[in-house]
Amino acid sequence: EKIHWLKFYSDTSRWPELADKYRARRYVRSKGLGRTLNKLYAVYNSPQEISLQTLPRSFVLKANNGSGDILLVPDKTKLTRGKIRRHFRRRRPFGVDTAEPHYLKIPPRIIAEKLLREDSGKSASLIDYKFFCFHGEPKYIYVCWDRDEHKVEHQRETYDSRWRLVKNAYPQSGRYQSRGLPPPQSFEQMKKMCRVLAKGFPFVRVDWYEVGGRPVFGEMTFTPAAGFIDYYTPDFLHTLGRQIKLPKKQPK
Repeated sequence: EKIHWLKFYSDTSRWPELADKYRARRYVRSKGLGRTLNKLYAVYNSPQEISLQTLPRSFVLKANNGSGDILLVPDKTKLTRGKIRRHFRRRRPFGVDTAEPHYLKIPPRIIAEKLLREDSGKSASLIDYKFFCFHGEPKYIYVCWDRDEHKVEHQRETYDSRWRLVKNAYPQSGRYQSRGLPPPQSFEQMKKMCRVLAKGFPFVRVDWYEVGGRPVFGEMTFTPAAGFIDYYTPDFLHTLGRQIKLPKKQPK
């Protein structure tokens, strides 16, 4: 409920810039964290502009203004232009159906970046460390692993800022079983950088990967699941909500 309130009644003037997976890179650099950015190969305004000839054999394509629009390309010789067009085809601009108006202010682009590979042996896919930051302080980490690009489901756990498993985060009858993942090698470093990037915002989720023991910036999200998070228990959602002190209502 507080995420929805923040969408419409708080100062969201910087959300379009920072939720933009392309323009957020400039913000990260401005905070002195450019070393954490993944290698950028190219930026396109439409799928039709993508030139496979100029890209390396493996890469990843992602929309800068949406969620889940990621196309992993381990071998470009097996990729067709038809698949690219189908993958990035949208019936309506992202943000309309989910009531996230800040996404409508993001100029749509497609970015090509280096394809990162999991090297810890803990997961069949790149592990995603999503830090829930409240008033600049990372309090909880939502961890996703063993992802399959052909399936929506994946393994997930939630930890607190001391990497202690949150046991009441998911329903007891749920399908998420604890494996007790160890923290990433750069865990403390990730927390410090979250404080830099999240400073000044009542709430933002800052995502990281880790490759070779080094953190790699993922993205910043102000409205996880568009404010409709359904995988947490009501008790844990209240725990999260209590961390947000709502600012004064902004005139629109």
